[in-house]
Amino acid sequence: MSVGGSLRLNAYLAWINSWLSIPPRDPSDVQSVMSIVEMASLFQDENLRQLLNGDKLKQVITSFRYRANSNEILLGGSVPPSCDETNILTHRYDPRTDCSCNGFYPVPNGATVEQVLQQSDCRAVKRMVEIASLVNENENDWNPSQMFTADNLRDAVAEYVLCNSEEQPRPETCRGFMSSLENIQAPDRRPSTTCDTELSVYHQLYPTNEQIKLLTDAKYFFAIACGAGLIDEGLAKAVAESANNLLIADYCEAANKRSLLMLQEVGAAAVAFLKLCNLAGVISDRHFDNHIAQTMQFSVLGYYRDHSRSRRPPGVYGSRMTGLMSHRYIDVGIYAGVVNASMGLGEDITKEQYNLLTEACCYIGDLVDVRSDTMRKVRENVVLQGIRGNLCEYLDELISCCLRLSAKAIKSSPVSAIVIFGMCNWALMSSEHKVYEVFHGVREKKDGVACEYVSASDGSYQQLLEALAGYETLGENGPSVSKRRADMDLLYYGYRTSPETHMAWLADTARSLLEPITLRKIIDVVHFEWLGQTGDVEYCP
Repeated sequence: MSVGGSLRLNAYLAWINSWLSIPPRDPSDVQSVMSIVEMASLFQDENLRQLLNGDKLKQVITSFRYRANSNEILLGGSVPPSCDETNILTHRYDPRTDCSCNGFYPVPNGATVEQVLQQSDCRAVKRMVEIASLVNENENDWNPSQMFTADNLRDAVAEYVLCNSEEQPRPETCRGFMSSLENIQAPDRRPSTTCDTELSVYHQLYPTNEQIKLLTDAKYFFAIACGAGLIDEGLAKAVAESANNLLIADYCEAANKRSLLMLQEVGAAAVAFLKLCNLAGVISDRHFDNHIAQTMQFSVLGYYRDHSRSRRPPGVYGSRMTGLMSHRYIDVGIYAGVVNASMGLGEDITKEQYNLLTEACCYIGDLVDVRSDTMRKVRENVVLQGIRGNLCEYLDELISCCLRLSAKAIKSSPVSAIVIFGMCNWALMSSEHKVYEVFHGVREKKDGVACEYVSASDGSYQQLLEALAGYETLGENGPSVSKRRADMDLLYYGYRTSPETHMAWLADTARSLLEPITLRKIIDVVHFEWLGQTGDVEYCP
């Protein structure tokens, strides 16, 4: 479907505009409040045009708020929200905590969450644990299924709190111990003046209300991209923006007071729009409910901040990790992409397929960010947590594992395939990940010959190409790690107007990003060093 002026997109934009302009107060005439059935009927395709009538739209928004405030609307759970923290419509989510502590470090080996909380004064960590407890006590508010459970959230919180424990010795390499691994450099997360599109132009190509590039990148290059032009752009955008809390959790430091409020309000409006689409049968209960559940859980984890970073040692080393998916099952944050891909294809994925997909996306995201996260001392990265033994062999095996898992996920389901593509598209196109700068900016170290990576010839990339064989390619006209993001912004803007070329573009991002020699240059901190300007390391830590 064309990404141009579709009726549902126009209705969605009108909805957001009206929601932001109508004060949240009870209607003066309760008799004018529409029933839930009446409101939902307007979100069916044949009635959408009525939402372009300003007076009618105001009546629907006022009526929806009234019904929601009267606890008549379910927001992902089997019962209406019972507290502010589980009410994604009314809760103005802001995970920033006024805390000046320098973190709890070192964390004793074998420590429990309770022991850390007793010894730590960190308000951010305590806030996360308190909110997690409150949210889990009210699990019926947000969790009607077994996709995202209270146990998942409990495990993720524990993994965050204890991630600095069990610190491992510095790894060996093919060259023995290397002191240079104590000083890994990478570009910061800010937009680049030389590689990224000028912002006034960029925001015309990819419009959002808040106009923060990091956030817009995530919406258009992942969540909306996973619709692959197969669903209405308005619906894809509503799914993406109803997950605004994920972006607030990760990037709130990049927002000012105005843009944070805009994210909160647009997120609430998008949830309301999506709920009425759900009641109209446009989006299934399963997709809506799981989408809200992951957003809820991600928001809880978003309170976490590691204030011990300045005191922890630099460099590459492992630490506590009970399992790859202990927290990444939630905070890889891909379910919005699953919803859009599923609606576009008219298919769904099983929990087992979702587990596989999450693992593959986790590897893609954390491998791409390994240099940046090392420099910023981000211990949530499971690639860093899992370092044991010989670092060269470890990174080589992870490349093979990433390719094999991605190929398996792509073969398992077309929905999973599109989400894998979306993850690669976001990594390639987002100014946060700086793939272009790292790929072109690293230089092979001169202190010896690089060891051989088995992943370059073990057939794992061939497995990926075979899994991608059913998807068209744009060839040299498509995306590539060698192309500037500014150039790809313009190319993608054109190719995403057609489902055929959009899908080919997305598949090509996987072909380019996941090529093993390319991945090695990005992640091999042993043999390739990046010596450019690091910029503002603390931008969105």
